Amino acid sequence: MTLPLAVPDWLPWWVPTILLVLGLLWLLAFLLVPFSVIGLKTRVDGLEARLDEIQAEIRRLTLRLPDPARPVEFDELYAAPPPEPSRRAPSSRPPIPPAAYELDDVAEPDTASESPVVGRLRPRREARGGR
Repeated sequence: MTLPLAVPDWLPWWVPTILLVLGLLWLLAFLLVPFSVIGLKTRVDGLEARLDEIQAEIRRLTLRLPDPARPVEFDELYAAPPPEPSRRAPSSRPPIPPAAYELDDVAEPDTASESPVVGRLRPRREARGGR
């Protein structure tokens, strides 16, 4: 067993044990001694008397306050929160793209009926000499 205090090696093992027991008894005696012996009882009595005076003064002040004419309702003091604006639920399907004729700004002379977007998407047939 190692002690936190440095004791010489020549000291018998029972001496630090006795000192430790005596120290614990001394601390225990301070815990068990009544407060009147130390001098705290008069201070505690003074604090208790002062606390009683403060409580009596608070009682007198509350008796002087006028009684309310009628009890106040919660709804009279506080307005109800405004209703939240309703939000539309997001659509589960994707948006519809615009029609092809809406994309036509300038029509080309050879493809007057087709839009430029549709013309680019369709394969063009070119005239070949062999077939």
